[in-house]
Amino acid sequence: MRRRVLSTWCRRAVVGRVGMSHPGDVGPLLEWWEGAGRPRVRAILGKTEGNGCVNDFSRGYATAAIKGSPLGPEVCVVMSGGTEGVLTPHFVVLAEETEEEETSMKEGALTTLSVGVARTREFLPSEIGSWTQAVETKKAVVAACVEANVDPAEAKFAQVKCPLLTSERYDDACVTKDTYESMAWSRRASALGVGLATGEVAGPPPGEGKKTSSWVVSEDDSPAGEESSSSIASTSAGVELLHSEIVVLGNGSRGGRYRAAGGVMNDAADLPSIVRCLEGDLRLTLRDGQLEKPEVIAAVLCKADPAGDVRGHRTTMLTDSDINATRHARAAVGGLLAGVFGDTRLFVSGGAEAQGPHGGGPFLILAEV
Repeated sequence: MRRRVLSTWCRRAVVGRVGMSHPGDVGPLLEWWEGAGRPRVRAILGKTEGNGCVNDFSRGYATAAIKGSPLGPEVCVVMSGGTEGVLTPHFVVLAEETEEEETSMKEGALTTLSVGVARTREFLPSEIGSWTQAVETKKAVVAACVEANVDPAEAKFAQVKCPLLTSERYDDACVTKDTYESMAWSRRASALGVGLATGEVAGPPPGEGKKTSSWVVSEDDSPAGEESSSSIASTSAGVELLHSEIVVLGNGSRGGRYRAAGGVMNDAADLPSIVRCLEGDLRLTLRDGQLEKPEVIAAVLCKADPAGDVRGHRTTMLTDSDINATRHARAAVGGLLAGVFGDTRLFVSGGAEAQGPHGGGPFLILAEV
């Protein structure tokens, strides 16, 4: 039986999930860090109570508070706004403990959670939504996979925080004048970048990745269409950064406490996919439809995509002028997941362009081994 030598991957992932009283409340975060023995924090994901749209400054508030804390400015921070319905504002901490020794791992042996992070360069306004953004994202995803010790094709989840356009960051070369619409363009380009890294997306037409004016096409007008998507990408756009932050999660370590398992929800009502992952991949028990031991779950990450209908029945997600479509989607999926996990600290992010099937989206569950 072949063995893989792990010279640097005696790094074991440590995961924490803590609440917040407001987006700048890093007190519980620091308390967890101290109690865990001050492990090296690689990334912090969070759900904040803003609207999740262009003018959601709760994300930047939380980001600034974290980077100004003892955790330091180099921590990769991904904040997703919008805690509609039962969703609870919270932070997910991805840290690691390191042992400087070389070990070997048998082929097929149980592997445990590993984390890789990377950043792209800053994007020009004219590059938002372009194949250039996708290609740059691909490079960063590959780098994060190397750090996580996983082949891109075997990564379980790739979380991307990407920039958007504002009225101050706009020129005639941009893909759109609509700042809200730019969020979707940026999310799509970032997701296709993940797909380029994993091999799920064939790539731009010849030469297209070299031109900033070459936009990634939408589902409605593209030969790429729905089939050009990534089953592990979760992308979120925000005003608080000009580059993209990438967090890759996989099972590239050994001897850790946590394991990553995931899949794709085909639509907002696809609870069976979640249950199959819990009972099959993670071998956890549900009692009366709810997880018997919710404390074994370290984090739940999921995409929610607005849809005009679910299984042939019309919804008002896309036609409600009062409530944004992504807010409808987050509330719906959040309620569904809360029922099975028995916990409302769920990282549900809205808008899943090129992230799984239309109306659905990828999900990831981190659980104690």
